[in-house]
Amino acid sequence: MGYRKTLPWLVAVAFFTTACSGASGTVPATAAGSSSASEEQNKALVLRLYSEAFNKNKTDVVKELVGSDFVQHDKSVPGGADGQVKQFNDVKAKIPGAVATVKRTAADRDLVAVHWHASATPANEATGEAKVDLYRVGNGKLVEHWSITQTVPATTASGNSLFSDVYQYPNGAPTLSEEQEETNREFAVTAYRKLSDGDAAVIDTSWDPRYYQHNPAAANGTGPLKQFMQQQGVTLPSGTTGSGGTQFGHTLADGDLVWVFSSDYVVADIFRVVDGKIIEHWDVVADGQQ
Repeated sequence: MGYRKTLPWLVAVAFFTTACSGASGTVPATAAGSSSASEEQNKALVLRLYSEAFNKNKTDVVKELVGSDFVQHDKSVPGGADGQVKQFNDVKAKIPGAVATVKRTAADRDLVAVHWHASATPANEATGEAKVDLYRVGNGKLVEHWSITQTVPATTASGNSLFSDVYQYPNGAPTLSEEQEETNREFAVTAYRKLSDGDAAVIDTSWDPRYYQHNPAAANGTGPLKQFMQQQGVTLPSGTTGSGGTQFGHTLADGDLVWVFSSDYVVADIFRVVDGKIIEHWDVVADGQQ
């Protein structure tokens, strides 16, 4: 829709409601029951792709990690290890001298998500590309992969980069239990779904007024979010709820972060949840979808 070009930070409000409401249901993250130890093993496995395969050009590492039945959802490259190698080589051809700088990761059951910066000048976060990769791990091998890429703009409305951490815990970040991570996931996904379905009242109950924003088109605070909703004809403060039914792709929780993928995997949103409120937000919106 047209207004996605002016406020891509709320692309899901426009996009999910129209494109995803017909989905049969939320895709389950994975079968439950995996331990945090196995999640950390999965995360370590995936991170070798960036530290060794991408940054050190060790293509044999890709062949070691990728399963024979690897499903690649990026249609521009073939499946299998060769497709993953080509995808990395394509990035380096587009950005000569590019290195991969991992900004944040999530391991949740058999899924691992990676938010990273591809740039030849990684100290300058206003360069290169923002990327989110999602991998499924099975029996110690990578078996499925989705990817989203956004060209990094020179400036942002908030002054925050697409990658930085703004919120700082007064006494250091807490260690969350698996149960609390799941609580955060259900809370953030539900809040985001309500907002996407037109329930503006959820802003006051689920978003922290400070709301630190990393989408290039959005300012900090809940005010811009409310303003956007008003522009779309949603009454404040009581809000109106649409027909409902917004669905997402995979959702993950790790630490204080909740990751939400659009059903066609062209948008990834990352929410920081602190004390039962959404306080910080990053997203990667595929080029051409803004």
